[in-house]
Amino acid sequence: MAKDKGLPKGVMGYKEFFNKLNNEPDSLGLILIYGEEQYLIDGAVKTAKKKYISDGGDIDYSLIDTRTGDDFSFSKLEEMTSMPPWMSSRRLVIIRQSGIMGKELEDKDLEVLKNIPSSAVVIFIEDSVDSRKKIFKSFVQNGTVVQMAAMDEGDIAALISKKLARSELSIDGNASLSLISRCGGSMLSITGEIEKITLYCQNAGIKRVTEEVIEECCPPDISGRIFDIMDACGAQNPAKALGTLNNLILAREEPVIMIRVAVINHLKRLIMAKEVNNAKKLAVLTKSHEFYAGKLTAQASRFSMNRLISTYLAACQSDSDVKHGLIDERFALEIILVRASTAEKNN
Repeated sequence: MAKDKGLPKGVMGYKEFFNKLNNEPDSLGLILIYGEEQYLIDGAVKTAKKKYISDGGDIDYSLIDTRTGDDFSFSKLEEMTSMPPWMSSRRLVIIRQSGIMGKELEDKDLEVLKNIPSSAVVIFIEDSVDSRKKIFKSFVQNGTVVQMAAMDEGDIAALISKKLARSELSIDGNASLSLISRCGGSMLSITGEIEKITLYCQNAGIKRVTEEVIEECCPPDISGRIFDIMDACGAQNPAKALGTLNNLILAREEPVIMIRVAVINHLKRLIMAKEVNNAKKLAVLTKSHEFYAGKLTAQASRFSMNRLISTYLAACQSDSDVKHGLIDERFALEIILVRASTAEKNN
């Protein structure tokens, strides 16, 4: 399988890792998993338990989770891994949020990582890492490091179809994209929505999930509508931007004040996306899902930085004017969109 692009040296992406875990489980020993896609992380743990722990062999599985008050130490890890498995092929130890990734460890601690016995598999799960640290380099040298970043849109769509097919349901391509947008690309959120959609379709005798079904069952796609509006602005099409805004207002999904605030915040994020020009870095900076950060980065490329900044400053001024009763709220929002749709001269 081809290696995922754009990853730090020595780091696997989720596709390569799951391929290895499913087809070459005996080749794994020490594993470090980090990233924001909790659905993939939970899937990795579930798959590892299936691969290494026999039915009824829970005695060979250990979990240390400092989020629930557990303490982690290298002496405890060494003790756990020194015991041979009783009923399973390997002993499996999962450590969540160990707190070691930002520290400079002593050589004796690094030796524990280096000498994980072949009878054990140890998986560290961390929110983030620092590739400059000695501890990170030790994981790269002595084990497998995996970045669980956001899933590709195509992979998410395929997974949605697969999950619905288990209930003998199919889904339109546009409906799938709408669901992804409403959930910000988060598979945890999407999985919850799929459960609702499945129950709705079964009760209604529906076999194919359409955009109408998504609209009926799922949260409003305000974020998606804002993206559509700003796409029109980026294409210098104020008529389309205002038409999309009008439809959003008529749908009564959000009051005008919330739409205006959402547009202003979106402009702020577009400025950040333009400045960073890297979806992965933007996701970390804004603490957002990489799928969403990727959409922002792509959309920001349609604007000049000058247009984004001047529009944002004008939007902030109009926000003040609205609060002081100097301008109608909807009119203020429409002015923002017309300004965002107008390219400055010599640009």
